[in-house]
Amino acid sequence: MTPQEKSKIEDLKRNLYDTKGHKLNKAREGILHPVNYDVKEDWQEEEKKEDKKIKFRRPPVSAFKKFFIVALVFFVGAIIYAGYNFLANDKTIVSNEKINIQVVGNSFTKAGEELFLEIAVVNNNNAKLEFTYLSIEYPKGALNDWSNIERLPRDNIGVINPGERIVRNVKVRLFGEEKSVTNVRVGLEYHPEGSNAVFSKEIYYPVTISDAPLSLSVESPNTAVSGQPIILKFTTTLNTSLPTENPILKINYPNNFIIDSTSPESDVGDSVWSLSSLTKEEPLVVEIKGKIVGAEGDNQVFHAYAGTSKETTPFVIDVNYSSIMQSILIGKPFLNTKILINGVDQEENSVSGGSEVEVSIDWQNNSFDPISDTEIIVSLSGNVIDVDSVSTGNGFYDSTKNQIFFNKSTDSRLAQIKPSQSGSSKFSFRTNSLIGLIDDAFKEPTVNIKVSVSGRQSSSGYDYKMLNDFLEKVVRLKTDFQIASSAFYYNGQVPPKANDETSYIVSWTLSNSANSLSLAKAVSVLPFYVSWVGPVEGSSENITYNQASREVIWNIGAVKPYTGIKENREVSFVIKIRPSLTQVGEIPTLMEKITLTGVDSFTKTEIESSFGRITTELRNDPNYKQISGKVIR
Repeated sequence: MTPQEKSKIEDLKRNLYDTKGHKLNKAREGILHPVNYDVKEDWQEEEKKEDKKIKFRRPPVSAFKKFFIVALVFFVGAIIYAGYNFLANDKTIVSNEKINIQVVGNSFTKAGEELFLEIAVVNNNNAKLEFTYLSIEYPKGALNDWSNIERLPRDNIGVINPGERIVRNVKVRLFGEEKSVTNVRVGLEYHPEGSNAVFSKEIYYPVTISDAPLSLSVESPNTAVSGQPIILKFTTTLNTSLPTENPILKINYPNNFIIDSTSPESDVGDSVWSLSSLTKEEPLVVEIKGKIVGAEGDNQVFHAYAGTSKETTPFVIDVNYSSIMQSILIGKPFLNTKILINGVDQEENSVSGGSEVEVSIDWQNNSFDPISDTEIIVSLSGNVIDVDSVSTGNGFYDSTKNQIFFNKSTDSRLAQIKPSQSGSSKFSFRTNSLIGLIDDAFKEPTVNIKVSVSGRQSSSGYDYKMLNDFLEKVVRLKTDFQIASSAFYYNGQVPPKANDETSYIVSWTLSNSANSLSLAKAVSVLPFYVSWVGPVEGSSENITYNQASREVIWNIGAVKPYTGIKENREVSFVIKIRPSLTQVGEIPTLMEKITLTGVDSFTKTEIESSFGRITTELRNDPNYKQISGKVIR
């Protein structure tokens, strides 16, 4: 390359890369003519500006956005205004949090004793509290039941100034079971300064009962056999002060519990006892004897409550101070034993005086193990046992103790009773007759039969455990209630003559032995040829005649014991007979059989007896004893 050509190329590069954009100095060569173009140097800048305008063009603002912006501005302004007023008026605002209620006192107290409490109310607000009232409430009884509360009189404090501290001293009397917690509610009602609105604040102050005023305890078996007697002992102890109202002990029994006796006797319905005489030195012990009747596995629950009652409802606990519950499970006896009186298994039995009583003690081994050395002891007691008539089969009667023994020496079966093995031990005796007795020693004639059953059963192979069961039956003697009837000549033909009238006086006389009776009545029927005349003049007894049924009815009512011995009870009335010719040579009936009924007040059984018909044969009339009662023509 020549130096000239090289020089041109260098110039061309220099002009090409020149950032200032200088025009190239070109040499005219050839026949080409230069053409001038007007090219703007800032064309690229203009293009960028146009692109920006197109890219960032904003859409028009909607009416909803405009409304939202206005609302937002208003809300912010309201907040600013409220904040300003709050800061400006902070001195007149009342806050519940700035009211402090303080309780100072003992956290433990004995139930029923006075507890002193200091209650302070502090107003930490910058405004007054107006029309303020202080209230104190707490449960009235021992169950922490807020539906039954003790309310102290409301304390009208009035105005509590800012920063002021108001102090009140109060006394409360709390009740509850030992170690229970009772709350005292302290409340404050107030009006903020310049306001009619009522606000309140309350707190609870817990107090632990260190000792209950009344405590209850119970002694009883945990298991029992259905129908066998049990004893429960409920003890009420006074620990602090006795409530001033009507303090009572109330016991609720299960439905299947039969009460035999209570000691001491209850004040209301075998279930309520007064505690007004209770002292710290002498607790009240209530002993209850009875029987639980139910199926094996049943759980019978007894509840006892100590508290106060209202005068209008002395048998209902109004405020409860202490309670206790005792559960007794009905179990299966190891040796199932039943006492049958004259073949019947029932708790109460009644027989007539002078009758034979047969007793059978049926037993069966209910366990899976044999029972050895079984002994059955029968204790007889009562005022109407004929001791000379006691007869035992496989047993021995000890007349000095009035007991009958059945054991392996009298009955080999009792040496060992195998599982499911059964048998019976029998004896009998006769009761005394009650007819003609006037001694009060035979009042409520009763025979008590108590049976204890014991035995041994192996518990491990070497050790034995003793097994015991108890049963009891009562035999009550029914009163001997009788009526006698007699007829005496009054007027007319003697002996009776056909087609003529003869009148007779009939007398009914009662006799009763040891028990009183109620609803007693005597009834007899007149034959169709006998007419009713009426009661003898001066009779005060209630005797009537039913024309339709031809019944003579004596409504006797109540009958005292020993009637016919200590006092007489009789009625007399007149009847007449007109015999027919067809009755000539016969002895006509004046009255049919007399039926006597009544309810024995002691045995609660119906008594029934009868007396045979009476005729015209006047066997009891001393004046006409030898005259025949046959009808003549």
